[in-house]
Amino acid sequence: MAKAGRGADQYMLRFPDGLRDRIKAYAERVGTSINSEIVRVLEREFPEQWPVDDRLEELGEMLSVLSAGKDDPRLDEFVQKFEETVEGIVSGRVTGVDPFVRDAVDGMWHSYKTRKSEAALEEEQDAQMDYTEEELEAHRVTGRFEKYAVPPPQTPDPFRDELHLRDVLPARSFADLAEKLGKGDLEAAAKVVLAMPKEEIEKRIKFLQLPVIEQYRRRGEEPPVDPNTDPFER
Repeated sequence: MAKAGRGADQYMLRFPDGLRDRIKAYAERVGTSINSEIVRVLEREFPEQWPVDDRLEELGEMLSVLSAGKDDPRLDEFVQKFEETVEGIVSGRVTGVDPFVRDAVDGMWHSYKTRKSEAALEEEQDAQMDYTEEELEAHRVTGRFEKYAVPPPQTPDPFRDELHLRDVLPARSFADLAEKLGKGDLEAAAKVVLAMPKEEIEKRIKFLQLPVIEQYRRRGEEPPVDPNTDPFER
């Protein structure tokens, strides 16, 4: 998603009572801004449409990656853009397509999706990578990706909680805390907690609150792809 900088389109937005405060509180808690959260949600709900000629020209330019070998990371990008284009023709996101062509593509795409029934589930999982864990949990409970100013209480999950602590706490602090608690020395454990590097832990927490794709981007990594998976199923 492109960042909106100086000179970008502006719009005076009127919020219902309390909505701005709720967005502000949520944005501050996850380390973003009101503008970033609003744009993130709107970009997801109102995707840009593509003229068919521009889209086909872009795909044509990317065909050169096929001669570079399957290890070229651009191949994944080509596959993704190809699938986006086909789905865009069917959904109407790609504009300027003859209605008869659209109907024919729709029929072929429906048959393909029927043969690959698992693709729908995997595609939904990939789409949800843009959501935070908190949004996904809200969707699990309510069916909606709701965002709250005050975080909801988490249901205890020992396995998940242990993994979360491993991600949040520096390795040495985690090991020392486990050692002291294992011995039942609560006073020593409390001292370990008090001595933990607060700024580093806060930084780790804010990082883990980012959408999964953003975490990979900031680490300079590509999201993992199963090499045995048909690329059109993603």
